[in-house]
Amino acid sequence: PAADAADCAKAVRSGEPRAAAVWGEMVSALADGLVTGLTLLDPGVLIVGGGLAEAGETLFAPLRTAVEERLTFQQLPRIVPAALGDTAGCLGAGLLAWDRLSTEVTA
Repeated sequence: PAADAADCAKAVRSGEPRAAAVWGEMVSALADGLVTGLTLLDPGVLIVGGGLAEAGETLFAPLRTAVEERLTFQQLPRIVPAALGDTAGCLGAGLLAWDRLSTEVTA
């Protein structure tokens, strides 16, 4: 119950069948969401960040396959890890807050 994405990825790499089943469900759900966004926005690159992206090819190899299997008319984009890794969300939130503070109008 206390396992995180890194623990699950490690178990998948070691051949643990229950971890592989959970990982497969996660990859499938993530691929569904990405294909929805891909269909709506038609990006040339899908960038995946956060803790999951730290799993490297344990995530990206099956994810690329799952996305490609779901495509009908869309072009397959490159699917890559975020350059900032797990810190991207925190940095983005900080920059958004900074932007909001710097544009606030005082009366």
